[in-house]
Amino acid sequence: MPAAIAISAAVLVVGVAYGATAESAGFPPWLVILTAVLVLGASSELLFVGIIAAGGLPWLAVGAALLVNLRNLVYGFSASEFLPGQRPLRLLAAHLVNDESVAFALARPPARRLRAFQAVGVAIAIAWPLGAAIGVAVGYIVPDPGILGLDAAFPAIFVAILVGTLSRRTSGPAVAGATIALAATPFVAAGVAPVLGLAGLLALVRDRGRRA
Repeated sequence: MPAAIAISAAVLVVGVAYGATAESAGFPPWLVILTAVLVLGASSELLFVGIIAAGGLPWLAVGAALLVNLRNLVYGFSASEFLPGQRPLRLLAAHLVNDESVAFALARPPARRLRAFQAVGVAIAIAWPLGAAIGVAVGYIVPDPGILGLDAAFPAIFVAILVGTLSRRTSGPAVAGATIALAATPFVAAGVAPVLGLAGLLALVRDRGRRA
């Protein structure tokens, strides 16, 4: 499936950035790759590594990563309608639940959703650890991944996805959250600003209250 190949290629690039950043931050190579296989959560893993690399506290890094990964609960509810019914297969498929696999599946007709989900999910499950392994190797050769611009790969892809999903209702909270995070950055520990930026969601709650 061409779309699955394209998505996995983008994930592979981000995985290289993750592996190189983690290696340069002093994480053992085996831990970087094992985490990529077991967690399979690009944004949470990059956030965790980024906070540690910037000198942030470990408990803050863990808390921020878990908070980011809470979105998978929502994706899980959305994917539950087309995941396999058998318990062992369902648990295995649940590991493939992520932003790309669920979004791609829901964009397809109901009869094709499971196959689309499996194609993208398996492609990402291969591309992400592979990218992490390549990134670790790159980290050995280039101590500072910033020289190659790999550290900008994930933010660039994330911003592109975010801009494409903004609407009149969600643009307010997004702008509010970004403003809060930027204003707080000079005054708080590494990794705290993005968490504080979640306060922008209050704008959405306030808007819904007015509508009610």
